[in-house]
Amino acid sequence: MSDTSAAVHAARLAHFQVMLRYESEANGRVIKSLDDVPPPGRGEPAFNKALGIFAHVQIARRVWLGRLNGTPIRPDEWFPSWNPDRLRFEARDLDRLWTSYFERMDPGTLDAWLEYANSEGKRFASRVSEVLTHVFNHSTYHRGQVASLVTQCGGTRAVTDFVAVTRTVLDEPLA
Repeated sequence: MSDTSAAVHAARLAHFQVMLRYESEANGRVIKSLDDVPPPGRGEPAFNKALGIFAHVQIARRVWLGRLNGTPIRPDEWFPSWNPDRLRFEARDLDRLWTSYFERMDPGTLDAWLEYANSEGKRFASRVSEVLTHVFNHSTYHRGQVASLVTQCGGTRAVTDFVAVTRTVLDEPLA
């Protein structure tokens, strides 16, 4: 591999590591928004739906990581109604596992093909970089749904926009 090619692979891997840090922070913000829903809102059907959707995000993260690690799993349920404590535990555990995955990943792996079966048993192949992009986009999509549901329950939606999570606040306004 040429020096240029190695640098490009390393930069691509660094991008996905930034996405993982963003994912961790954004998920933490969602959990806080669920924790902060007032008690009357916790009795709303929308609250249970939000819990189920956010549990689905964690289950999907675990399923894809299993596929990437060669240890596929099939969940019993895709949208369980976990409580915020369970969601917090699962998200933190998955952050740890995903971080470990990235720490031992060779940058060239991003272009490798992953063969896997979906939940119905149908077989597919995707590049690892495409799988990672999907995992992060999938989480973002569902965090948006949870934000809407939290608002319906009387809570305050989490601000999870990528730029809002990753930007640096400057002291001086732009001219």
